[in-house]
Amino acid sequence: MSRLKKILLVAGALLLLLGVYLIDVVRLAVSLGQGTWLTVREVAVFVSFFFLFLYLQGIRGAKPLAVPKNLGKLLAYSLFVLVLIIIAANARPDWVPQGGAQDSGNALATLLFSLTAVALGLFSIMALLTIRDLVYYKRKKWTKRNFIAYIVCLLVASVAAMPLLPGEGLLIGPLLFAVAVILIVVNSFKQNWVVYLSRREKMYSIVYASLLFLTFIGINLITNQSVLERALIAYHPALQSFIRLNAIFGVIYFGMAFVSTLFHMPTAEVYERKQSELTSLHNLSRLVTQVFDFSDLVDSVTGMTLEVVGAKSAWLELIKGRNEQGEVLVEVVSLKNITRQQIESIAVNSNLSLRQFVIDSKRPLVIDDVSNDRRTKHIKKLDVAVGSLICVPLASHQELIGFLHATKEFQYGFDQDDIDVLTTFADHVTIAIENSKLIAKSLERERFQQEMMVAQQMQKRLLPQRIPSYPSLDVAAVSEPSLEVGGDYYDFMALGPDRLGVVVGDVSGKGVSAAFYMAEVKGIFQALSRVAVSPRDLLLRANQALVDSLERNAFISLLYAIFDSSKSCVTLARAGHCPMIHISGNSSSMVRPSGLGLGLTHEKIFEVTC
Repeated sequence: MSRLKKILLVAGALLLLLGVYLIDVVRLAVSLGQGTWLTVREVAVFVSFFFLFLYLQGIRGAKPLAVPKNLGKLLAYSLFVLVLIIIAANARPDWVPQGGAQDSGNALATLLFSLTAVALGLFSIMALLTIRDLVYYKRKKWTKRNFIAYIVCLLVASVAAMPLLPGEGLLIGPLLFAVAVILIVVNSFKQNWVVYLSRREKMYSIVYASLLFLTFIGINLITNQSVLERALIAYHPALQSFIRLNAIFGVIYFGMAFVSTLFHMPTAEVYERKQSELTSLHNLSRLVTQVFDFSDLVDSVTGMTLEVVGAKSAWLELIKGRNEQGEVLVEVVSLKNITRQQIESIAVNSNLSLRQFVIDSKRPLVIDDVSNDRRTKHIKKLDVAVGSLICVPLASHQELIGFLHATKEFQYGFDQDDIDVLTTFADHVTIAIENSKLIAKSLERERFQQEMMVAQQMQKRLLPQRIPSYPSLDVAAVSEPSLEVGGDYYDFMALGPDRLGVVVGDVSGKGVSAAFYMAEVKGIFQALSRVAVSPRDLLLRANQALVDSLERNAFISLLYAIFDSSKSCVTLARAGHCPMIHISGNSSSMVRPSGLGLGLTHEKIFEVTC
């Protein structure tokens, strides 16, 4: 609701109530009869309280239900109203209206009883809205139907209280009043909000509900006294019926709320525990998607384990593999309130292994009494305060990946609820750990891809960035590695105005190692091409440089040619590379000089075959 609308509703209600008061003051001096002015007054009262209802409804909005806070506000206003009606009920005798006449008393008495009636009416609306919110909490389809039935009956009974129906028609008012009381009782059984309160909230609610119960009883008793009852009827009979029914509603509802909350106190601990479990599971679900660091994740897991089952200590173990004897190797990746030496002493002894029990059964292992169980009798000799213990397996795709342990200081500390909750928690932990590992692998793969992209860019820079231009030669070149980087290589070397050296090579293998050897070949070619007297001489020198640096399973195939445009000839040497194709006109032929790949041998056989 907008601020302007709220102001207009309050201003409209105040103006109408002021008009009603002025009419009442005028009636003290002048008789206005039972005609138009009386009708205008009654309508003004109806409309003013309707405006107040809309205002109170608007300021409440759609806020979540805060039971103790709402009850506290209602209690504070009820005490104020109680003090006000006590003052009005003890007013001077000459102020009190006689026989329900509107012109009895004086202007000051009229103001006092008008303020009392307005305060009671406003309080009745607040109480009705507060009870409505409580009734609607965790509602079902029939909840709203029952409450609306009460509202309808309340309004009709209030209107029936007006002196409009003659004779036997006056019996309708009491009948509707009785039906409204029955509906009050029906709606008062709707106390679902009590179950969802924490222990502290239940304690506050018990106090507030008991005080509201007593306050509403007081309001009922005082407003039914002859003095105040006559004053309310004199102000507006429908309003008096409205206030009375809502006061009865408050007595019954908050009386039942007090009893219900009191009986639900023993369940407060269970509810708080379930809330803690849900919160921990929710936080763990967030960890699955938000925590990428593995150490932070496992540390959070053990901390949440303490909260979920109220354990004294906890630790998380992950399986790293098996040794030569087939025994499972585990690593404690996180622990709380216990040392690694104590963990090893608890989990394994000379005869029995708790881990092995879990591995064989793949079920949670619960030791109710550590000192009397044959599997853990050795623990009582240790300086460890452990009365009960639980070990839950972490399984991913039917394969164990670890164990989650928790201990308590006293015996029989883990019940079936603890086992069920910790089992569910372990499933979430498994997902979180697997997700963390996948994220780590994904980040590692992405970093590797980025490094490979950098290597690819660097390798491309090793290839010629500019094709040489000669008047009598057309030169073109292209190279695309099958992977990010490779060992394919070509290069040009200007040996004079009419001579161009061209090298084409390939390193055995693929990937980064081939790219490194390719860079080494480039350096050798750039250095030797200027001093070698012929392509054969360059290959011989290159083999001597590479034979000791290459791995035994690596070699480099190379083809080196010198194009001499002045003599129109090509001098070629081949070291195990693909043959050169010579195309002339419509004919083509393979040029296959003999030769071994570079780096295969440094013996005379290379020189002979080259």
